[in-house]
Amino acid sequence: MKPALAGAAALLVALIALIALLAAQPATAPSPAPAVAATSEARAPSAAAARFFRELGNADPGPQIEIALTDTQELIPDFALREVMDHYLLARSDAGRLQALREHLRRTLPPTASREAEQLAQNYSDYLAAHGALLAAQNFHDTPDLGRLAAWQQQQRQLRLRMLGARVNEEWFGADDAYLTQALEEAGRNADAPSANDDEARHRQHMQQVLRSATRQPPTEATARYGAQ
Repeated sequence: MKPALAGAAALLVALIALIALLAAQPATAPSPAPAVAATSEARAPSAAAARFFRELGNADPGPQIEIALTDTQELIPDFALREVMDHYLLARSDAGRLQALREHLRRTLPPTASREAEQLAQNYSDYLAAHGALLAAQNFHDTPDLGRLAAWQQQQRQLRLRMLGARVNEEWFGADDAYLTQALEEAGRNADAPSANDDEARHRQHMQQVLRSATRQPPTEATARYGAQ
């Protein structure tokens, strides 16, 4: 074989061997940087998702009070419902308290009961505002006259009947109203008589507190429970 042909054959053999070697090696692994970046991007929440989870974490879970419903899922406006509303409308002072109450009712009640409760919440919020304005106009002092207190009791009752209805008035304010009636009657009978014993003295002090509470906003058990003024 001529030297030129022998050299060409050797070069061809070497080239074939190189191609075979490269084919036998595994493919080069891709750079991990894009995969890591893709993973990071997948895990990073969007702005909307981040806002959702932030608001979810700051959401007020509301009072742990169960709202009563009938067997047909209709609302029962008992005192427990008033406590739920007082939690938002009296314990909170921010401008969004009524909206927060509405959202709580929507979360915890079926649609029909929720709509009824939301309407009652609006009525109750309006009542509290009207009651505050009416009370301010009375200009009561620390120890108001019993006659003026009795007249004020009647005004409150009429306001509640007009804005909340007879059933809600009885369920939510019946006990308060009965206590005030009793306190007015006892104060009229025992104005100058000394207490017979310590129990009677404590009872009179309690009744005097009932009279003082009647001239506050709101004059209810919620005043003591939530510290509302």
